Amino acid sequence: CIHCTRCIRFASDIAGVPELGTLGRGEDMQIVSYLDQVLTSELSGNLIDLCPVGALTSKPYAFKGRPWDLTKTESIDVMDAVGSNIRVDSHGAKVMRILPSLRDDINETWISDKTRFACDGLVIQRLDQPYVRVDNKLQPATWDEAFQAIAKRLQNIPGERMGAIAGDLIDVEAMVALKDLWTALGSSHIDCRQDGAFLSTVTRAHYLFNTTIAGIEDADACLIVGASPRYDAPLINARLRKRFLKSNFPVAYLGAAFPLHQDLTYSYEYLGDNPKVMEQILDGSHPFAQSLVHAKNPMIILGCQALIREDSPRLLEVAGKIAETFGMIREDWNGFNILHNAASRVGGLDIGFLPGPKGFNVQEMRAACAKNQIEVLYLLGADEISFEGLDNTFSI
Repeated sequence: CIHCTRCIRFASDIAGVPELGTLGRGEDMQIVSYLDQVLTSELSGNLIDLCPVGALTSKPYAFKGRPWDLTKTESIDVMDAVGSNIRVDSHGAKVMRILPSLRDDINETWISDKTRFACDGLVIQRLDQPYVRVDNKLQPATWDEAFQAIAKRLQNIPGERMGAIAGDLIDVEAMVALKDLWTALGSSHIDCRQDGAFLSTVTRAHYLFNTTIAGIEDADACLIVGASPRYDAPLINARLRKRFLKSNFPVAYLGAAFPLHQDLTYSYEYLGDNPKVMEQILDGSHPFAQSLVHAKNPMIILGCQALIREDSPRLLEVAGKIAETFGMIREDWNGFNILHNAASRVGGLDIGFLPGPKGFNVQEMRAACAKNQIEVLYLLGADEISFEGLDNTFSI
């Protein structure tokens, strides 16, 4: 360590967790974490890239390879819905490390810790062959045997008794192929909203982050509803903090309270968790409405917590009225934003991977499976689906 203090400044300024500092003087000076605790930031892995001498290194990658031995592949992160630009370094078929690629409009030069270190799971948990259930036990099979089992099971099953759910990490090409297959088989039971989120799809603007990530720096007021940007999208939260540090950026949060040790990294006004507060903001009776009135470029962010409620349609309706009332939607500015936490969600909505006429959504497919109304359920990377009560359903 040469005491350049880059790590200290990153932790304090960018990550918003001032938990690194110096102790001692002169030749006895050391850079340490306060109170002997680890950093609580979800961006701490970026210290590896910042350190100019390698005093801070990546433990999973250290002494495992040399940069000139690795194959470098430019890619896009799928651990959240931000779309961070990354570089995947691999040796043969093994992913060795993941690094950020420069993209000022999205992730600048940072990536989240989940993005950087999630590749460890590929080493020991990566599926490299299909399995077929025989005598109620999964047995290794060849791809031909797997496809034969699928084709055999699909025979003589009407389309209305088949459903398909796309997971959060699936590419658009795979969803298009599955949608075309299910359409050819006569089924309209398809859905890409694995968490059951309610989203308006009248236009793309109804489910996009319209302000754009770089556009956050031009905003001057922000209302967050049912979102935890620090954990759903750490790099968007870092951009919000960056804007906050410029001053004159009132932020209000409506939703479940954060634990004391998991707060946002900037000051905000907590509005509670009662959705009626949005009605008060709309009619101007809530004090935060004045912040939106005086703002030139206000913005609102709706997160996944606001989209999976029974009253989500009403919340979206009120949020849209707030955006119109306070001038968030203009020709030169769009402050209405949906913060997704699934990388494939926007792509699925773009291609219409949604229930067709008389089609079932995710919850309705689960209920139909329990009632034996659906015999085949195709889970395209949808791993977080409970199979309780689905004993009679053939899942692919």
